[in-house]
Amino acid sequence: MQSESSIRQAALELDEALEAGDSERVVACFSEDCTIELLGVRLRGHDGVRRWLDWVFGRVGHVEFTPRVISVDGDMLIEEFGVAATMAGGRRLESQWAEILTYRNDKVTSLRLYFNPIDFAPTLGIIGRVVGPAVARLARRGLEPFEPIHYGG
Repeated sequence: MQSESSIRQAALELDEALEAGDSERVVACFSEDCTIELLGVRLRGHDGVRRWLDWVFGRVGHVEFTPRVISVDGDMLIEEFGVAATMAGGRRLESQWAEILTYRNDKVTSLRLYFNPIDFAPTLGIIGRVVGPAVARLARRGLEPFEPIHYGG
C-alpha cells in the first residue's frame, strides 16, 4: 500500500500536468494498464489516455482546477473540485466535478470522472433545446470508438 502523502503528490502532479497542457507528462502519471471512465465510455492503456487528452485538449484552451474536498482511503483518492476552463472557441466553462482515482506505485490505474454534461451545453452552442442524454452524446463526440460502459448487467 502507498502512503497518503505519495498519493496526494501523484494527484497534484497529474493536475499540474493537465493545467499545463503537457500530454506526455499526463501520460506518465498513468500505468500502462490503466482505465479511464467518463461520459459512459471506458478508455484503456496509454493509447486510451492519449485519445482522452486529444479529446480534452481539442476542446479546452486552458483549464484550472480548484480542489474542494480530497480524501484518501488506501490506494484510492476521492476528490470534489471546481473546473474553470476556456474552451477552444473562447467560451468559459465553470463546473463542479468529482473523481475517483486508484493508484499503484504512484501511477493512476483507474480514473473515473463525474460531471454534469449539461454544463457543456453553452460551449456546444445548444441552449434550451437539448438536455440530458443528448447533451452527453454531443459532449463525448470524439470518444465514440471506445468501449461503452454498461451499468447493471
